[in-house]
Amino acid sequence: MTIFKYILLFPLFYLVFVWHSVGQTYRSDSLLNSLEKLNDDSVKVSHYLELGLEFLGSDINKAIFYFDEAISLGNKLNYKKGLANAYNAKGRAYAQQGSFQEGILSFQEALKNFHDINDKTGEANILSNLGSIYFLLGNSTRALELHFESLKLSEELDNKLRIGTSLNNIGTVYQKNPNTINESLGFFKKSLKVFQETESEQGKATAAMNIGEVYFLKSKYDSAIYFHQLALELCDGTLDATFPLTQLGEINAQLGNFQKAFGFHRRALEISERLDAKFELTQGLIGLAKTQRKREDFESAVSTLERAKIIAKEIDAKNELVEVYLNLSEIHAFVGDYKAAYENEINAKSVKEEIAKSSTEKMIQQLQFEFELDKKEAEIALLQKDTDLKNAAVFNQRIIIFASLGGLLMFIIISISLFKNNLSKQKANHLLQAQKEEIHAQREKVESAFDQLKSAQAQLIQSEKMASLGELTAGVAHEIQNPLNFVNNFSEVSSEMIDEIEQERAKSADKRSEAFISEVLKDVKTNLNKITHHGKRADAIVKGMIAHSRPSTGEKEPTNINSLCEEYLRLSYHGIKSKDKSANGDFVTIAIGTDLDPNLPKVNVIPQNIGRVLMNIISNAFQALNNNEFSIKKSIDPSLGYKPLVTVTTKNKGDKIEISVKDNGPGIPDSIKDKIFQPFFTTKPTGQGTGLGLSLSYDIVKAHGGEIAVESKEGEGTEFIITLPV
Repeated sequence: MTIFKYILLFPLFYLVFVWHSVGQTYRSDSLLNSLEKLNDDSVKVSHYLELGLEFLGSDINKAIFYFDEAISLGNKLNYKKGLANAYNAKGRAYAQQGSFQEGILSFQEALKNFHDINDKTGEANILSNLGSIYFLLGNSTRALELHFESLKLSEELDNKLRIGTSLNNIGTVYQKNPNTINESLGFFKKSLKVFQETESEQGKATAAMNIGEVYFLKSKYDSAIYFHQLALELCDGTLDATFPLTQLGEINAQLGNFQKAFGFHRRALEISERLDAKFELTQGLIGLAKTQRKREDFESAVSTLERAKIIAKEIDAKNELVEVYLNLSEIHAFVGDYKAAYENEINAKSVKEEIAKSSTEKMIQQLQFEFELDKKEAEIALLQKDTDLKNAAVFNQRIIIFASLGGLLMFIIISISLFKNNLSKQKANHLLQAQKEEIHAQREKVESAFDQLKSAQAQLIQSEKMASLGELTAGVAHEIQNPLNFVNNFSEVSSEMIDEIEQERAKSADKRSEAFISEVLKDVKTNLNKITHHGKRADAIVKGMIAHSRPSTGEKEPTNINSLCEEYLRLSYHGIKSKDKSANGDFVTIAIGTDLDPNLPKVNVIPQNIGRVLMNIISNAFQALNNNEFSIKKSIDPSLGYKPLVTVTTKNKGDKIEISVKDNGPGIPDSIKDKIFQPFFTTKPTGQGTGLGLSLSYDIVKAHGGEIAVESKEGEGTEFIITLPV
């Protein structure tokens, strides 16, 4: 479970929302009555603003109505401070409503007015609010820019609350990318330190639980427990407490402290149910199920996950639903209910596809949103120009009235001024049209690039399949060649022996001839037996090739893993030999070895798919040793005692089996070790690899409920370890 708390610092919102539940009617009626008695319009602006804030937690449309009244009156008075606060409140209302486009436009107007009155605190607050909206829209780059601008202003003002908020929000954006998780931890710690200098309990609790979550992801449980306990002391009993409570339950389960773990889970669920917080309840149930599973109470774990599944579907929490299905699949597979495990695996895959589709749609909506935003900003700019033109026209009319005695000269000057204004308006219209056309062209380019990306991805997958088939075909061809040679050779010898028998019969019959004929017939029978043996072997190889070329049916069957390893080691070896002579002796002679556990049980797998995994990994090992500068240099120098070697090992681990493919080649550099299972990542020369082999292998092993790992040291070699459940 991973949830990082993001602080949306919309001042007064929480206070106003709580106050509504006690005295909203009295307060709003009092403000409305006082409005009728006010003579000072600037005070009226503040009263309209307060009325809007009163309804912000209960009736957003009514709140926006009063904010618009404040804005309308503020524009008449040119009351910048009132306008800034009203636009800020209106932006918060739109953000709460999910109308992010209108929210951004309102915040931008607030930012402009705060800037005009040199209110740095107001500017810092608006920049943070804008950053929060862009983060929710998925635009992390723009969100970081705005949060860093807010942080800079807050540090200039030495505003601790604002500094802590900006630091926490920057950390939250950084943690979204696994490559910057360490940077996020640094910002969360800075945020906690700053909040500890303030009275903000919520800020301290949020920063502490974010730090605890990072340490949990890093498996540093002592540190995670410390910071989650700190957060819990600050927010126990509130909805925020469900997160550290659930995480503390999972951590204690990992440490074997099940009694404490179930205590934390129980408290988290009680709070979620009391506050009717269904999302937090779903998270809590998933955490409880993980602890039950850790304790091997599989029946309770399944029951808990089924309850979480119902709630996740009700609130459309797709990521949590995927986690529920995956946990159910793993539990059912462990207890031997493979049908239920397969069904849950398929359900998880289906929800993942929905999420991926939603991400694509979200990207398109983002482009549409930016287009509409640019369009609205252009419309506002155009309206502003129209207002300026109208003001200029009024000013020109006054000049005409007061300077009518100027006669013809003043008339010419005014005509020129009006002509210039008209030209300015035409230029503005042309500029707006050009911007619209440019946005449309950019959108078409993005859609075209997306289609090309999907086409390229399909081609790369097909290339990987064809490359795998080529290696298999080469290995099979080499294997078939050996039995065919035996068949041909023994057929020729048998034919010659029969000729000798015919010649011997033509001679006079004696005991010597009979003995000779009898001896030759025995040899012929031996040859025929060998022909039959090798013919059957060739037939088996061809049948195996046909079976491998057929698409997988997706049905698992009990499989002898030792036989599968021997078959694909041999096929891979002959495949690499047929592709490059240097593998057979020009520079590098590669030895192969096996250490197969005779007590290995049959494993329920899809043989073609696991065979494809073995083919990919073993072929990579041969390619690492074959025609490699490292291997060649070591082989040439006898003093090093080096011999290129690929070894396949199997081991029985009780409830699982382990397959190891090891080579003593150059190894994998640490800089790319974390990337080798990523789709389209390859270290092979251009045109020789698609970067999909190891990625597909990883997915196949995961689909079988197994794990695949790599251990490598530069200059010593590489070992791939595949673990499959029995």
